[in-house]
Amino acid sequence: MRKVLVSLIALLAIALMPGVASATHSNGQGPDKDFIAGAGKGPLPTPFGTFPAHYEANGQSTASGGSPATGSWFTVICPSEDLNQPPCSTNPLTVQIAPVKISGDILCVSVVGNNASWRGVITDSSTILAPVGFGVFSRWVDNGEGNNDPPDQQVGFLTPPPGPNPTCPQANFPTNPNVQGNLVAHDGI
Repeated sequence: MRKVLVSLIALLAIALMPGVASATHSNGQGPDKDFIAGAGKGPLPTPFGTFPAHYEANGQSTASGGSPATGSWFTVICPSEDLNQPPCSTNPLTVQIAPVKISGDILCVSVVGNNASWRGVITDSSTILAPVGFGVFSRWVDNGEGNNDPPDQQVGFLTPPPGPNPTCPQANFPTNPNVQGNLVAHDGI
């Protein structure tokens, strides 16, 4: 019994000794999947006008071509706010209209360079104007993170229900600059 105990202690001591790691990854340009991550605040066009909004999304493609993807997103639209105020604050100088809150799952992500297109489906909504089951299509432009870089840009639209296996074609429709935030678009090539 004593030999077994001594052997176990010796094995444990060897296992705890520092050694050279043999990792198989590199510190290259990131994973080989397209992904988006970030949050921003800025103008968001709607059928009723352009309003201040807060938006966040975090998703990645699980295959080349952008679909399928995993992740989630949410948007809060503040119809009675000034873009210089915090999102949906209680600004006494404006007439308060309840914020619109929508959120859901990301279905596809496609990134080329610093341009990302992604689609999602609404799974929770505070308004009948954006019902559960409808989709969203968004374009992000990641312009970097430095003080001398221009602000990131985004735009998003409500779409009919996306159906099975939606695609994320690259879109060149106009975007709006973020007032605050950072949107990351990674091209997995």
